[in-house]
Amino acid sequence: MVTRKEQKAETRARILSAAASEFAVHGFAATSIGSIAAAMGQPKSAISYSQFRSKQEIAIAVMTQQMERWRGLREEVDASASPGLPRLLSLLLAAALDSRENPFSLATVRLIVESRRLGVLDVPDVVFRWYEYADAQMIEAAQLGQLPADTDAVAAGRLILSASFGLFEAENNRLRPVDTGAALQTLWRRLLIGFGADADAVLLSVRR
Repeated sequence: MVTRKEQKAETRARILSAAASEFAVHGFAATSIGSIAAAMGQPKSAISYSQFRSKQEIAIAVMTQQMERWRGLREEVDASASPGLPRLLSLLLAAALDSRENPFSLATVRLIVESRRLGVLDVPDVVFRWYEYADAQMIEAAQLGQLPADTDAVAAGRLILSASFGLFEAENNRLRPVDTGAALQTLWRRLLIGFGADADAVLLSVRR
């Protein structure tokens, strides 16, 4: 017999799954409690106040769940990829490939992009902080000689993140059909050459 607690957990999971798909396709502003309920095949009343009090609360729950997944990917990448640029790019590649079949990833990338561009909601970065991770890896990249000594490592890392997230979002919105891995390699090659780094050596160290 299904308990009330199990039923509530199942309903919450269904809400988040439907919300992730809606946010991924339509973004935060164009998604509503009603559209999330409709994606579940349920009336708006199916999303009760006891589960979520607002659309923003649902969005934060979607992002938090995905950030937990990214933290797991980070642990795998940290154990297999060399520190610095190879580690940062390996994690970005892992996240991009994961997003192909994972609406939570697509939704979270879109919500991060929108929050930084439009300020539509607060990103719950207590679980996984992309920018903090990028800063640490890029500073280490400079110390390891993967970047020229006069490079602003933090600014370079933030450019890599912004450009990579922009590519994820362009693909998600079907603005261009791309092979994610190949598109990222092309993007990173151009950026690394611009930084004065040895693009070939860095990209050969990126782990799938």
